[in-house]
Amino acid sequence: MSQTRWIPAVLWGFLKRYSPEWQVEDIQAEMKRLATSGSATVMDEGLTVNLKDRTVTEFFQKKVLLRDIHMSIPQGHMVLLLGGSGAGKTTYLNAINGYEKAHAQVMLNSRNMYTQYKSMLYEVGFVPQSEMMRGKDTVQNTLLDAAKLRLPREVSAAQRKARVQEVMEIFGLQPVRNNLVEKLSGGQKKRLSISMEFISNPSLFILDEPDSGLDGVMARELFEQLRKIADSGKIVIVITHTPDRVIDLFDDVIVLAKDSARTGRLAFYGSIGDAKEFFHRDSMEQIVKSVNRKEEGGDGLADEFVMEYARKTNAEVAHG
Repeated sequence: MSQTRWIPAVLWGFLKRYSPEWQVEDIQAEMKRLATSGSATVMDEGLTVNLKDRTVTEFFQKKVLLRDIHMSIPQGHMVLLLGGSGAGKTTYLNAINGYEKAHAQVMLNSRNMYTQYKSMLYEVGFVPQSEMMRGKDTVQNTLLDAAKLRLPREVSAAQRKARVQEVMEIFGLQPVRNNLVEKLSGGQKKRLSISMEFISNPSLFILDEPDSGLDGVMARELFEQLRKIADSGKIVIVITHTPDRVIDLFDDVIVLAKDSARTGRLAFYGSIGDAKEFFHRDSMEQIVKSVNRKEEGGDGLADEFVMEYARKTNAEVAHG
């Protein structure tokens, strides 16, 4: 039996009303029936997300971008965020870090990201895909400026300088501390961009394609450094389009998928090994392909996996 045909067979017994020719309305009704609400238990230490929905209004109509995403991520975990184009990865990250609030509860180490946002700004580091640095500045001055912005006002100049030295050591930037940013290699610029956000020593570190433009060796070195950061007790969440070359460094994977209503849904959250077993796929790229729509070159199985994961989660909650 081919890899793409096992899902209907499983779901035929798993969901009694399943039919390969379900209408969109029927699928949405079944998803609503299966949806969990606030199912992730808030941890004292770690990140807990209970997201009901994230909506926007376009042309006087409400559009649901994300729905029913619940998970708890322990400290010290490095997590891969997967999903095809339009699945809501960036929207999800913005909801987590409080930049774009959703109808959700986001708890980081027992503190509410939404109600305590201002006091928790330094707890979250976010490294976007685009690099925002002045080419004529030196590496050291770039980090000193970042320290002024990212560290609390009560931190002294001497303490800021010490933190800059520490971060340059962590990311191997000491040898080029007096170099201009425009003279750095691609890998050095990436490390500097990450260092700017790591200055505040965040508990949650989010990176959007940090390996973009890097070859395999440089990407590996970068992700090994992120692994060390996670091992120090931080939560590291990463988007990358080439996950399989560094997948051994991750603990868990989040898979988002667009359902038939084009809403981002949670298709899986768990360990790398469990993800391969759940999707019956041998690689992360194959997993993404399985949930991508057929017109996007995928297998078009997003609805099936979203429903199966919801059913699996509900069963686990019911059995304690």
